[in-house]
Amino acid sequence: MNNPNRIYFLENPYPNGHALEEFEWSGRIEEDETIWFDFHLKTENYYAEDDTDLDDEEEEEDVDSDWDSKVVWGNFHRCTMSSTFWGDNGIKISTPSEKVVFNDLIKDVLLADPFPLDDDYDYDDVAFGIYLLGHDSCANHCIQITPTAFNQFDIDWSGKIALTYVGDDEFRYDFKLHLQNVEFDGFHYPKTWSVEKASDFFKTRFADFEDYEFVDLNPKSNKREYKFKKK
Repeated sequence: MNNPNRIYFLENPYPNGHALEEFEWSGRIEEDETIWFDFHLKTENYYAEDDTDLDDEEEEEDVDSDWDSKVVWGNFHRCTMSSTFWGDNGIKISTPSEKVVFNDLIKDVLLADPFPLDDDYDYDDVAFGIYLLGHDSCANHCIQITPTAFNQFDIDWSGKIALTYVGDDEFRYDFKLHLQNVEFDGFHYPKTWSVEKASDFFKTRFADFEDYEFVDLNPKSNKREYKFKKK
């Protein structure tokens, strides 16, 4: 269960986990100059590495819940968990008033929607949306990021899942993943900002400003839009 670059939904019908088709870690700056991290992942089909005939499986299954049913997992194909795909919050990063280097932003474990949840917890105002066995819910995220080389990182991420799509709001299920040598994709900033304003912001906040460059997101378009990324 410790193989890298796979996500494990503990005690589901696939103990070997699921390979990732997409993973991206990026940052964004809001108009109020707060700094946020976004994460996005999509798995391969749950059954991509399984030779089982799901029609035969359906005839034989005797399970206690949707979580235990290989047929149910097969019906929903793959997982997307993301702060960007549906426009969810991501994780706000606390920064000191003095200049920082990038690794200062990840020296502490990142937490999102931690337990215990408030009594008025809003399932629609979350760090990450998830499509698992339908549009379910995830919380109690714990993300540890470890630098391994220049702009390469290992990421350990765990959290809890509730199958809210079928009316179960108890976070009774666990997931975890270990990623190796992930690159940080850069910081996006408000489209209303000029490159000059963005440059002034990053110079003021980042002591390692010279390690970055502005990368054109649409080089073949007349519309100029950039992100601030490690060289």
